Amino acid sequence: MDQLKEFRLNLMKQLQATLDLEQILRTFFNELQHLVALDGCHYQADSVGLVLDFGETGRHRCNYELSLNDEQFGRLGFSRNKRLLEKEMQLLESVMDVLVYPMRNALLYRKALATAMIDPLTGLNNRGAMAVTLNREMDRMRRHDQDMSILMVDIDHFKDINDRYGHLAGDDVLRQVAQLIDTTIRGCDACFRFGGEEFLIMLTDSNLPLARMVAERLRHTISEQTRSPAPNSLVTISVGVAHFDDESDWPELVDRADRALYQAKQAGRNRVVTDHPQTTTAQAL
Repeated sequence: MDQLKEFRLNLMKQLQATLDLEQILRTFFNELQHLVALDGCHYQADSVGLVLDFGETGRHRCNYELSLNDEQFGRLGFSRNKRLLEKEMQLLESVMDVLVYPMRNALLYRKALATAMIDPLTGLNNRGAMAVTLNREMDRMRRHDQDMSILMVDIDHFKDINDRYGHLAGDDVLRQVAQLIDTTIRGCDACFRFGGEEFLIMLTDSNLPLARMVAERLRHTISEQTRSPAPNSLVTISVGVAHFDDESDWPELVDRADRALYQAKQAGRNRVVTDHPQTTTAQAL
């Protein structure tokens, strides 16, 4: 009994040393081996869309719902090829409560980080989330030699909308455009509010012709479906397109798309311009 008490105290100290959800579960699973030999561990939290697996899945399983005061923190399961004895299951149950508070804190921290990455006006990911996502995806493109393109989108004459019809009308246009972008792109792509009336779209596994096609489709969709506060007037966008060319960091890639966007605006707006390291071409109306 004293050994179990000491084990619980040491385990609690280790779990409280981090807010990293994966590290908490990995530590818990590894430390449990001192009590009960296990082959695998599976965790699923639908509230944050998270699934984690450690070790190898065995034939026999036991599952636990993690909760505190009717608040759910996910499902945790253990498995091994040899059937668990009643005594072993009692040992597992005797330490499950040690996990609950660290898991609650880690999930709250994870949700707080996610909230901090959301633009409150449009509901899209913000520029901070963009930096994290682009760095991660660019590393993945290098490792697997895959394509990626980005679109820099700017709402044409947005300042005129704000000046003439007020910021509430401008906010409504921003929300409409954000929603249309979000519903037009694929599930594997991502859209971020870059700032002001600018949006950045990341297209995974997308070469330059495909990115240009997406940009044109988006340009037509927004002009056809966005409600403009100005009578008999359309809301249009200009788009700069750049394809990943092994840039060392995301600002280099974004700068190329931004230069293409500048050329689209200089050429009269409501058009798509594609950029790559050697040449720049415009898709006019």
